[in-house]
Amino acid sequence: MNREERRRQEKALAKRAGGAAAAATASLLREAQMLHQSGRLDDAEQRYRLVLEREGTQPDALHGLGLLLYRRGNPREAVAWLERACVAAPRNPLYRFNQGVVLQRAGALAEAVDAYRQAILLNPRHLDARTNLGNAYKELGRLREAQTAYEGALAIDSTHVEAQNNLGVVLKDLGELEAAAQAYRRAIALKPSHAEAHNNLGLVLMEQGRLDEAVRCFEEALRVLPGYGTALYNLGIAWIWRGEPLRALHCFDETARTKHDHGRPVAGTTLFRSRLKHDAEQLEYLADSALSGDVPRAYVEALMRLRTQADGQPADQAASNRMVLSPVDLQALAPSFNRLLYIAPCERIPEGALSLELDVPAIEARYHAAQPEVTYIDGLLSEEALQRLRRFCWSSTIWKKDYENGYIGAFLGDGFATPLLLQIAEELRQRFPRIFRDHRLTQAWAFKHDSARRGLNIHADAAAVNVNFWITPDEANLDPSSGGLVVWDREAPKDWDFRAYNSDKNRGKIYEWLTSQGAKEITIPYRANRAVVFNSDLFHETDTIAFKEGYTNRRINITLLYGHRHRP
Repeated sequence: MNREERRRQEKALAKRAGGAAAAATASLLREAQMLHQSGRLDDAEQRYRLVLEREGTQPDALHGLGLLLYRRGNPREAVAWLERACVAAPRNPLYRFNQGVVLQRAGALAEAVDAYRQAILLNPRHLDARTNLGNAYKELGRLREAQTAYEGALAIDSTHVEAQNNLGVVLKDLGELEAAAQAYRRAIALKPSHAEAHNNLGLVLMEQGRLDEAVRCFEEALRVLPGYGTALYNLGIAWIWRGEPLRALHCFDETARTKHDHGRPVAGTTLFRSRLKHDAEQLEYLADSALSGDVPRAYVEALMRLRTQADGQPADQAASNRMVLSPVDLQALAPSFNRLLYIAPCERIPEGALSLELDVPAIEARYHAAQPEVTYIDGLLSEEALQRLRRFCWSSTIWKKDYENGYIGAFLGDGFATPLLLQIAEELRQRFPRIFRDHRLTQAWAFKHDSARRGLNIHADAAAVNVNFWITPDEANLDPSSGGLVVWDREAPKDWDFRAYNSDKNRGKIYEWLTSQGAKEITIPYRANRAVVFNSDLFHETDTIAFKEGYTNRRINITLLYGHRHRP
C-alpha cells in the first residue's frame, strides 16, 4: 500500500468514526429532549451536558438546557445558556423568541424587547414574537409601540384573539375609548367566551357613561366564567355608579368570600411577622370584646405561640418581616387563617355620615386655590360615623393584604366594603361638587400600620381625586407634628404609567425626577378625623410614624379614589 492509498484509507476510517460519533451525539440529544418533555429534568440535564461535553456549541442542547434551567426557576442561568444558543445558531428565530420569553418573565423588559425584535427580523411572520413584543412594550409603558406591535400581529392574522384584546387595552390606556371598544368587540366576535374581553369592554363603556351596557358586559363575563373576580368587582363599581349600593355590596361580599373565606391551606412556607402580630392582637381584642365566640381555640393558641416565637428571635432574623414556618405550624393555622372569622356591622347613618359643620365653599376654594390641588379637611365625619368605622376596622378580620414595610391592607373586594363606607364616598361627591365634578368612586381601601415599621413608600395613584383620612384616636400618636402625609407639589409625568409611578423599584427614579423639577414637600401632620384631598397625580408617601404600641393604637388610614387619571 503506497502513501496515497494509506491517506485515503485513514480519511475514510476517520469519516466513519466521525459519523458514528455524530450519530451517538444526536441520539443522546433526542433522549435529552424526550426526558425534558416528560418532566424528568435531572436526567434531561445530565444528557444535555453530556452532549455539550462532546460538542460544546451544539445549539439545540444549549437551547434545551436554557429552557430546562428556566423551568427550574433559574432565569439568570437560563438566559446565559440561551444566549450561547443564539450565538451558535444566529439565524434561528426560535432561540431569540424563547430568550425574549425568559427575559420578559424575569423582568428584563428592555432586553426582552431586543430579543423579540431580532426574532422578528429573522422571521417577519413570527406571530408570537409580535404579540409578546406588544406585551413587553405595554409593560414598559411604551403604548404607541405596543399598539404598532399588536397591529403588526393582526396584519398577519386578523383572527388572533389575544392581540385584539391587548390592542384594546393599549388603546384604552391611550384614551382612545371608541377604538378600544371596537377592538374588544372584534375579540368577542372571534371568541364569544372570552371573559376578559367582555370585562374590558364593560370598563370602556363605564368611562363612556353607558352604564346599562357596562353592567351587561360584566354579567356576560361572569356567565361565561363564573366566579371571575375582576368582573364581579367591576360589576360592584358599576352598581355604585348606578346608585344601587346594595347590589354593589353583594358583589363585593361575594368577591371577598371567594378570595379570603375558603379555608384552604396557607400558601408557601413563610408569613409576615407584622401579620402574625396583628392577627394575634386582633383576636385578643375580639376576646376582650366578647366577639370571639366562633374563633377556634386551637387557631388562637397557634397564633399566640407563633407571635411569642417571632418576638423571641435574634435581632438579625427579626429585622426581616418574613418568618419561616414549619409544616406543623402551617397545619395549625390552616383551618382559620384563610377565613373571614368576624365581620362587624357598619350600617348607614340616616342623618348623614359627614359632619354638618363643614364649610363647603371655603374648602372648595382652598382646594382650587392650591396649584396643584391639595388641601385638608378637619372634622370630616360625624362622631357616630367615626366611631362606627373604628369599631369595624378594629373588629373585622378582613386584613389579608400584606406589605413588606409591615402595614396590612383591606380593599373593597377584600371585605372592606360596608354600607357606611359607600355612604361616606357618595356624600363627599355630593357635598363637594366643585372638587369631585363628575368623578365617581373607583376604589377604596384601608391600611393599618405597625408602629415598629415604615409606612407607605412614595407613589401616585391611578385616579383623578384622592381622599385620604385617618381614624385612630390622637392620643395614640406620639408626635403630633408628624404621622400624616407628605405630598409633593409636582404631578407625575403624563407619559409615566401606573407601573412607573406606583412601584417601589422606581423610588430612586421618582425622587430624582422630583429633585430635577424643584418639587417641594407639603407635610400634613396626623389628626384623627382629618382628610387630605388632593390631585391623585401628585406623588405622596406616609410621613414618619411614631404611634404607641397596642392594637387600638395602630394608625389606620382610609383612601377613596375617584375618577381616572388624566391621559397623555
